[in-house]
Amino acid sequence: MQPTPTRTPAPDAPPFRIRRARRGDAESLASLLREMGYAHGSDAQTVHWVISHPEIEIFVAADTQDRPVGMVSLSHRPQLRLRGRIATVDELVVTESWRRRGVGKALMQQVLERCGARALSVKRLEVSAYALEELRTFYVSCGFVQVDNLVMRHADLERQHGQ
Repeated sequence: MQPTPTRTPAPDAPPFRIRRARRGDAESLASLLREMGYAHGSDAQTVHWVISHPEIEIFVAADTQDRPVGMVSLSHRPQLRLRGRIATVDELVVTESWRRRGVGKALMQQVLERCGARALSVKRLEVSAYALEELRTFYVSCGFVQVDNLVMRHADLERQHGQ
């Protein structure tokens, strides 16, 4: 996959480019996750594991010094009932100083291109978002529709891992 060319969505917005995450991005990704509200972010070992996983991809938006200013993680897997691949946007975050500059839209465009027929041929793309109206509006503007509000988690596993 070729890196996405530098994009400048507005005359006053600094340029950025979309690229795949690398092992050296671990601290930047942890910082972005902390901005999402995950106090512990992530650790280098988990980032390295995820980056090398064949069914998970992380794309970063990098500034002109190649520092990550946003990221999106995409997991994809085959599913029997769809007779094909399903994909999930697991995390999408843009650092506060770069928000509303087209970075999130560019990251989502990268996901859509990756899910397309020339790459993964995904039959369904899902995202779980908090009930914040701003997030809902963003995802709707990216082509998503709200399906339902039911998300369930196994309580014992959550407790075992301190979630």
